Amino acid sequence: MEKLYQKLKNYNLDNVIKIEDSDRQFIAIKKLYENINNKDIFLLLIIANSLICYQLSWKWEEYWEEFSEYFSKIEINKNSILDDLWIFIKQSKNNKRFIDIKIKRLNKLNWFIDMFLWKEEYFYKNMLELRDLLSKTMNQKKDAKTIVFAIKMFSYWARNIYNFIKYPENIFIPIDLRLEKLYEKYKWNYDDINQFYLDLSKKIKIPILHLDALLWVNYEELIK
Repeated sequence: MEKLYQKLKNYNLDNVIKIEDSDRQFIAIKKLYENINNKDIFLLLIIANSLICYQLSWKWEEYWEEFSEYFSKIEINKNSILDDLWIFIKQSKNNKRFIDIKIKRLNKLNWFIDMFLWKEEYFYKNMLELRDLLSKTMNQKKDAKTIVFAIKMFSYWARNIYNFIKYPENIFIPIDLRLEKLYEKYKWNYDDINQFYLDLSKKIKIPILHLDALLWVNYEELIK
């Protein structure tokens, strides 16, 4: 832990926000927001896509760019949003795996839509409640990768619609292969990967979900 902390200790939250704002996923979402026909359901669309954004055929950045381009060109509304996502992933170049399972996941959102729409700002101010609602809707643990990733992507753009709110400190980081490798390299006497990153977050004074971008952009240097 200490070796990793020493490499990251000079960063603060402002540094991380700048990193996040230059993320290709963030830029793709920005382009979509500027071109989408129905901004009222924009954040719902982001959450729904986040919940099927796993086991991709190619890089996450390229998938979100493909997603942005597709939904910038079609008309969407509350009643068509899930059907539109089904059509999209069936023809996606970057999301070809486990399509039937992902469609079943989207079906679970029918109940969620009415709970979420028109309450976007409330959920942005209360991200823990949104996490709990998604966890219940998808029947997954609160720290499941797709659940916390959905919160991350929701907040990515919500902070540009409303005033900036940092991620709550107790929403976990979405664990991927890179974070697993960093953990194995620096874990010392830790035997719990979530606790490792939670303690690193507290030590560096950056909320754990914001820490994700910092570790991602510095990964190649950190893993050496």
